[in-house]
Amino acid sequence: MIDLIDECGQDLKGLGYEKCKDGLFSLTSGRLEVDSAAKANQTGFDKGSYYIYNCPLLHEFGRECFDYVSDEVGKGLRRLMRKHGLNKKSRILLVGLGNPKILADALGSLALDKVEIDPFKKSLRLFKFAPNIFSATGINSFDVVHMLAIWLDVDGVIVIDSLATNSISRLATSFQLNDAGMTPGSAVNNLGQKLCRATLGVTCLSIGVPTMLLAGKAKPDWPDDLILTPKDVHQNLENVARVVAEAINKYV
Repeated sequence: MIDLIDECGQDLKGLGYEKCKDGLFSLTSGRLEVDSAAKANQTGFDKGSYYIYNCPLLHEFGRECFDYVSDEVGKGLRRLMRKHGLNKKSRILLVGLGNPKILADALGSLALDKVEIDPFKKSLRLFKFAPNIFSATGINSFDVVHMLAIWLDVDGVIVIDSLATNSISRLATSFQLNDAGMTPGSAVNNLGQKLCRATLGVTCLSIGVPTMLLAGKAKPDWPDDLILTPKDVHQNLENVARVVAEAINKYV
């Protein structure tokens, strides 16, 4: 399973990939519209808008860099929200997928911890929930998210999850946004039911960051069930969780 659309092995430029202007701190970004069945078949990704942000120097410059990247990611998130009629008055369920006990898979819960909400506010419109994984709860993530989306009568769902990458250099330095949704467990081929508009009944946006590399991608004779992460994964995860959370705090 490929998580990052620009690692699908296709010539994305020929499919309409638009590279945006390079930013500060070596940030590059681009957008691809998968707007036909042909593009979906070629890339292996469902129809939707995909935004990619790569910042290889993310962990070198500190707070100023985090603020800048979160601003750019937040602007992309806002564009996706506007595309689907969501705004600062919309009721949004924020979902942090993954296993909080495994650091490389804990982005969802780490980011949610940093998202600011006021649960005692009468006009509360942002809700956050981390469902954990099936083996820890006996409940499929889709089932509980679907139930909450209906019970809370939300206008949209934003899902945050760790992704897998084919490149060591992209670990905890890339961000992918889309409005095609997210499949729990896709990074380790343990697929659950997809969270998307078709299954949830409301707009579903996703924010993903590659935090793990399947060993077989790095070295063919290594097993694919072995997951590699950076040695400084703890600090790197804290950094990208801050970027994601601040993007949400500013623009959702």
